Amino acid sequence: MNSLINPNEIFNPGSKLSSEGQGQKGKKTFSSLRNRNFRLLWIGGVISHIGDDMQLVAVSWLVLILTKSPFLMGVTNLLQGLPRLFFSLLGGVVADRVNRHKLLTLFQGIEMFLAFFFAYLVIGEEIQFWHILMLVPIFGFLKSIYQLCRQAYVFDLVGRDELMNALALHSSGMNLSKIIGPSLAGVLIGIWGVGWCLFINGLSFIAILISFFMMHPPASFKRGNYSSGILQDLGEAFVYLKKNKTILLMIAASFSTIVFGLHAQVILPLFAQSILNVGASGFGFLVGATGAGAVLGGIILAGLGDLKGKGYLFLLSSLVYGFLLILFSYSSWFFLSLFILFLVGMVEMFMRTINQTLVQLLSPDELRGRILGVYMLDRGMKPLGGFLMGAVASLFGAPLTLSLGAGICMFVALGLLFRSSRIRAL
Repeated sequence: MNSLINPNEIFNPGSKLSSEGQGQKGKKTFSSLRNRNFRLLWIGGVISHIGDDMQLVAVSWLVLILTKSPFLMGVTNLLQGLPRLFFSLLGGVVADRVNRHKLLTLFQGIEMFLAFFFAYLVIGEEIQFWHILMLVPIFGFLKSIYQLCRQAYVFDLVGRDELMNALALHSSGMNLSKIIGPSLAGVLIGIWGVGWCLFINGLSFIAILISFFMMHPPASFKRGNYSSGILQDLGEAFVYLKKNKTILLMIAASFSTIVFGLHAQVILPLFAQSILNVGASGFGFLVGATGAGAVLGGIILAGLGDLKGKGYLFLLSSLVYGFLLILFSYSSWFFLSLFILFLVGMVEMFMRTINQTLVQLLSPDELRGRILGVYMLDRGMKPLGGFLMGAVASLFGAPLTLSLGAGICMFVALGLLFRSSRIRAL
């Protein structure tokens, strides 16, 4: 296994890696899209994710129609999210052991088959609630492994110099899908019904499969010298993280944001209904403002190229993110709240993209999948974060709850800013 990577060797402006990343190409906003393989992945991924987000809306609506129970809607959402917590570590091992291109193609093919089967059950009026309880965890499992391998595969396609540009554009595309998908789902459900909305999700997988078949993936896929057992393979990653405190702190920062900061959306309906008095339509605009800010933030970050001072920018973004959430929590003017949430989405994109870029750059090639598996456990923490946000809001109200969560995020960021010279040096 490689020895610990020295951050100065990667991010020092005088080093070869950094100097090469300062060229004109790295400064262009869409430079990573010049890479044919990444361009195909991006286009297919955006179309496929529009379908994914359509399915999320369709499933919630379907459960409500079948059960008339908000509680069972929550149970269904939980079953979709928990596989990320249970299978991220396994996904990291898989990502390091197998050819990522073949695995991504296989998993998308399986998801497409399940999506069409789901649509068949609904269109044929054979769907029952227990079918949904069986299907959504399978979708969650497949998606958790797929998304982890896809993040590692972006590095395979573009390399170090274009990584942050590619991740920023990738995240912008996914946020664009989150704006288009739910809106399109609402229209289609009203016109054709839930079943045909699910059928169109199945069709959306064709785009990403065509993209994979059109790619010319990296010629050599190097497998590491792995032990015979999965637990031992995972142990190697944790031993490395124990020695490399910088990556461990970056992962901890991501966890704190997920649990205490990124679940403002859980209590946004309370702000829309009781504080801003704008109802359901206003709630939609609040959610859309965050997504629009994230899309623009990704484009801006991509345009910065392989910039210096990534560590400082990450910490400052985390501080600003918490501060903006506190401002929003005490705003009673709808248009001001919209603008603040637009900025929240933009800064969140900066914070999370830089965090993931640094984690990947600091990870040795043979451990990248497994370290990303640990990093992406934070996605599995979303149900916990949503539960905490909702429970505390029921006791102390939405504004105070959001302020407390944002304050914790700021406290963690300040601690890293003053105590972690390694992060400041990145």
